[in-house]
Amino acid sequence: MASPTPAYNRRLQRNAGFTLVELLVVIAIIGVMVGLLLPAVQAAREAARRMQCTNNLKQWTLALHNHVDTHRYFSIGANPDIRKVENGRTYHRISWPIELWPYIEQGALYDQYDFTRGFYEAPNIDLQRVHVPAYSCPSDGGGVEQARSDTYWRVMGNYVTNMGNTHLHQNAADQQIFSGSPFGVGHVYRMADIIDGTSNTACFSEIIIASPGQINDNRGDILNDEGSPAFMSILTPNSSSPDQIRQCKPTAQDPLNNEYRRIPCITVSSNTEYQIAARSKHPGGVAVSMCDGSVRFVTDSVAHDVWAAALSGKGGETLQLP
Repeated sequence: MASPTPAYNRRLQRNAGFTLVELLVVIAIIGVMVGLLLPAVQAAREAARRMQCTNNLKQWTLALHNHVDTHRYFSIGANPDIRKVENGRTYHRISWPIELWPYIEQGALYDQYDFTRGFYEAPNIDLQRVHVPAYSCPSDGGGVEQARSDTYWRVMGNYVTNMGNTHLHQNAADQQIFSGSPFGVGHVYRMADIIDGTSNTACFSEIIIASPGQINDNRGDILNDEGSPAFMSILTPNSSSPDQIRQCKPTAQDPLNNEYRRIPCITVSSNTEYQIAARSKHPGGVAVSMCDGSVRFVTDSVAHDVWAAALSGKGGETLQLP
């Protein structure tokens, strides 16, 4: 049998490969598939991060219940000086995570803490520099700390306590309208003070760490009684209205900057003007733990009166979170 002609061999070689048009079509198809899959992958990753955030909130709330079982009082939200409070204890400057350490598997930190000193004094300041996983929501990163150039630098976190419908430090007007909360500055409350019921009263929610690695914004400084230990119902979740705190990063104060649209802020001179909204990087809302241990996702569109009712401990409202 005669062997194929050279022309036939050349034709086979040409047919064995892809043309440039075919390659471009394949690349375009792959690009479209990646474009379709990428949002789904990102959504799945955010769902996993949100689940971890939910678990952390539940962990803090269960820790609070264990604290109540042991001490008959909620932990203190924050204390600004040396003050004796309702449970008979005298506190120095402190924020809420310290008393809950034993119940989130951080008993070794708690055992070293000196309650006769402020959080910024030795040995306490070194304990505030330990990265505790339960401080951080994965959607906002994790393992964040302040600038180490500051003498009193400490780690930062995403979880804050419910202090109700008043400013961080209550002024006279706040005291007239205060409708109860699980946590306070210079006060501790009992389970019996949550008259609206634990399933109707928020305990913990989230904030965004506004300025990681810096000391120019208070939001995320959860271990400082004058940082951001709490959120209030004055603003709804992820509000476009600015938080009011002692220190705001410059870009968060500029209405023309994207940072302002995400974490708006203005500075105030007094803690009695402090107001911090619950904020998160979850699309569309924030995670909130109720005092019964359940966790809900509350959308940014929640009505203010519904939000305020959820944060009050003895308001007697019939409104409930959807």
